Amino acid sequence: MSTDHGWLAYSGLGDNSHLTEERRRLAEQMMKERREQRGKLLAVVQVHVYEHNANASVTFPQEAILGPDSDSSMISGVVARARGELLDWR
Repeated sequence: MSTDHGWLAYSGLGDNSHLTEERRRLAEQMMKERREQRGKLLAVVQVHVYEHNANASVTFPQEAILGPDSDSSMISGVVARARGELLDWR
């Protein structure tokens, strides 16, 4: 009978001595697979929602592939993908 269920979060930061070596290895492998599936960061799209309005922005962290000088159609494509994700969010 398997006892594996639910989510296991592991940031790799701090003291994780409470995890068994097997669990730590499993978490690290899962994180590696997720990173490979996602690919590289293109940009960060944020929406701050306030009581009376909202403010959307696109930022480009140092590790992002795109930057402020990237083709505007590429940046618009990233925003469109983010919009799609928000529409599917539950």
